[in-house]
Amino acid sequence: MPSKTLVVGLTRDASGRKQYWNSDLVRKACLLAEKELDTQTRQGKKEFEHATRIAKNLLDYGFDNTTIAAGIVHELEEKAGTSAEKIALLLGKEVESIVTEYTKIREIEKRNLEKISREMLSTIILATAKDLRALFIKIVAKIETLQRSEGLSKSELHAEAKGGLHIYAPICQKLGLYELQALLEDNSLKIMKLKVYNRIKTLLGKTGEERNREVEKAIAGFSQLIGRRRKGVVLYGRAKSIYSIYEKIQQGRRFEEIYDLLGIRMVCNSIRECYELLGIVHSEYKTVPNQFTDYIANPKKNGYRSIHTAVFWDSVPIEVQIRTWEMHYEDETGLASHWQYKQYAEDRFFDKKLSWVKQLVEWHRASQEDGNLVHSLKMGFDQNRIFVFTPKQQVVVLPEGSSPIDFAFAIHSDLGRKCLKAKVNGKIVPLSHNLENADQVEIITGNHVEIKRHWLSFAKSHKAQAKIKQKLGIKPPKKKMLLGKKTGVLTSDTNTRIAKCCNPVPGDEIAGVRTTKRKISVHRAGCSNVGSVLKEKRLKINWDIAKRDYIVGIKVKARDSPGLLPAILKIISKSNAAISSTDAKTSKNKILQCRFNVKIKNIEQLDGIIGKIAGLPTVFEAGRE
Repeated sequence: MPSKTLVVGLTRDASGRKQYWNSDLVRKACLLAEKELDTQTRQGKKEFEHATRIAKNLLDYGFDNTTIAAGIVHELEEKAGTSAEKIALLLGKEVESIVTEYTKIREIEKRNLEKISREMLSTIILATAKDLRALFIKIVAKIETLQRSEGLSKSELHAEAKGGLHIYAPICQKLGLYELQALLEDNSLKIMKLKVYNRIKTLLGKTGEERNREVEKAIAGFSQLIGRRRKGVVLYGRAKSIYSIYEKIQQGRRFEEIYDLLGIRMVCNSIRECYELLGIVHSEYKTVPNQFTDYIANPKKNGYRSIHTAVFWDSVPIEVQIRTWEMHYEDETGLASHWQYKQYAEDRFFDKKLSWVKQLVEWHRASQEDGNLVHSLKMGFDQNRIFVFTPKQQVVVLPEGSSPIDFAFAIHSDLGRKCLKAKVNGKIVPLSHNLENADQVEIITGNHVEIKRHWLSFAKSHKAQAKIKQKLGIKPPKKKMLLGKKTGVLTSDTNTRIAKCCNPVPGDEIAGVRTTKRKISVHRAGCSNVGSVLKEKRLKINWDIAKRDYIVGIKVKARDSPGLLPAILKIISKSNAAISSTDAKTSKNKILQCRFNVKIKNIEQLDGIIGKIAGLPTVFEAGRE
């Protein structure tokens, strides 16, 4: 995690020269943005200042220099016509990749804002985000736009506020980014209903900073009280946002009846401790009448469990919630989480993955050990899935790159077999047309359609491919048992590449396959792809090559439990390895199967990581993929 001391800002020093961030990459991004936006003009200067404010906010949230650089140049394509190739050339492929992902998010929003509900658009944006760093840039940029709205017309400003409130605030809610959610909601309310916003602000009588300081003092006071009697209790706090107060008032509550303007949450290890903490709090502070509810003894219908009470702290009412870590995990990531029992509908396609992303975000906030962990936010929710619609606005989920043929078979096998033509967004397209997120697709059928073999070349879904092959009488090829070769000699000047099918690392027995006259593909000795090639193309090789990092897949099967992901991440980071991506699936019985792509140096480091992960209490299996 970069230190805030790296920032020297964009002011002028005593000699009048501009100062930039103390990072070569970020400095280059600043120079590129300054040049491309033409900061000699008023509009260019405004755009540049907007970009650098976004970058500073990203730094405050603990992002690495790559993300910060991407935040600076994120709108150069739209504002200055800068090509992705130029960004990649000057700032690197990873910065370009984040900017490209940001552009996709912006285009999805722009193209579909008037076609579908904002709630569905929020779902699509979140579900199709391949790199959540781009989504963070979008959220931070949206907040910056709402806070500094100069240059926008009233209608433009209201459109921005609606997007912040109904598209990006729900995304923050689902990811557990509550601070960002509150900023989006409060600033949107301020724009859309200024009189209401100001009335609530007047009733509060204190600024947001003053209220946050009150929460910090309360946490310190409660911590001192509890610390004398109980160890290992963790306290969180928050000041209720203006928008949340507005929602309560909309529900018929008077301002004077809202007793959770300030809130403290205590998380402990057992139910017994919950009641002991309740006794400590009630013995020390005067309680607010009629504000005690025991959701541990009597859980809500959605499974929510916690003890709620309210006490007067320094004459100010403050809500106190007490729960165990298990309850905290279930309440934040399971059926009882706010985004499922409030206004945000359940997203059945990726609800489990959301819980993992929230753990990743929490881990990144808390961890000071390895700033590179932010790269695990590359995980996305399903990197190969798009959402398209029937003419009746029903959602159909398909693999990325799908065609109308995939859509037809996804609806019904008969529709696929009778598919004659297709309309996408009201226009006739070829059956090979690549569908995009939020496209509306209509299939035109015929009674005498003949399935063509070439449909297989653009059918991406397993169902479509299987049905087409079945109709054409194509049988799947029989699998062959193949043997590999063993080690030999490989010098460092050989033009080689590590085979992605088996990802060998130093310490593995390896075999080479000559792919061209000069190039060699390096496989693990037991890889079936070695045994499938002709003998004359196989080579005896060994590890005598330059030091580098190797990406290896680690698979884990475990019982999904609180703290599992942070524990695995801690093992990997303490082993001086870096995660390049993650993926996870959880079954109905809470059996978790996950995969980590990890950059390592050799087989010993890999074995050590796998051994430690396998030793975790809830892990059933851990091994190399």
